Amino acid sequence: MHTPKQNLFLAALPEEVYERLKSCLELVSLPEGWAVYEDGGEIDRIYFPTTSIISLLATTEDGMAEKIAIIGNEGLFGIAMLMGRKAAPNQAIVQKSGYSYRLKAANLRREFELGSPLRYLLQRYTQSLTARIAQTAMRPMHSATGTRMSVTSPSSSHIDTLVTQALRPSKWIESTPSGASLRPPQRAA
Repeated sequence: MHTPKQNLFLAALPEEVYERLKSCLELVSLPEGWAVYEDGGEIDRIYFPTTSIISLLATTEDGMAEKIAIIGNEGLFGIAMLMGRKAAPNQAIVQKSGYSYRLKAANLRREFELGSPLRYLLQRYTQSLTARIAQTAMRPMHSATGTRMSVTSPSSSHIDTLVTQALRPSKWIESTPSGASLRPPQRAA
């Protein structure tokens, strides 16, 4: 049986936020090789994989598609629309068939604009994903002979650890009623 909480991002949400989103989530089957988003295509839904794995691909200047991130049940994809984008900045391809929950972008945007704990978790997740993409971009793309090398992704367990740490609920989120006026804790100088 599939439940939204098989996705670690959804499972990390405070119960109140999860309950608001739960009725808007739709379970979908994603076949291997299917392009969920094409580069420049409209972003109208956010996907939260449970058993599927999605590869994000960027097109290089020479037209080659390079894998920049792998997203499984630890995360989500399609969040570029929260940063003002209406078109996908890259391609999202199903690498391993399975299931995902999807949510209309408008529902996520509404929750994000409410300033709920979801906003903070999305910011932490985006920061973690950006770091993973930067690590991938820094890997050598050419061997010493100039032939293209494949980009190897960090191990699945390494990715899960990074993202799970980014999503770990903070005590200040759990103790804040209704997500009112959330601010990250300040560190001592």
